[in-house]
Amino acid sequence: MARNENVFAWMPVEVEFQKEKAAALRHTGDKLEKALAALAGAERELLATQGAARATRLVRYRELRKEAEQVRWGLMVQREACGIRGGDAEMDRAYPLPPLVRE
Repeated sequence: MARNENVFAWMPVEVEFQKEKAAALRHTGDKLEKALAALAGAERELLATQGAARATRLVRYRELRKEAEQVRWGLMVQREACGIRGGDAEMDRAYPLPPLVRE
């Protein structure tokens, strides 16, 4: 009987672990949403620009896209570490990356 009591004694700790996991996922999701918003803004600016300034904006766009890809990958790894498997299609729907603009 004492053995079962020990299992329940750890329950509050487990609940705190789960809360921390959820908070970390939320934080990374928020970070990805901000990165995607910045990328969308850079894409609009890039597509509206011609001439020499376009090259500068293209470099910035590519930097922001790489950052968004890295944050997105981090979120995918974090989700898998939390036991959320097979979410590639879900990630594509929730956090779509725009196609790479090529020059």
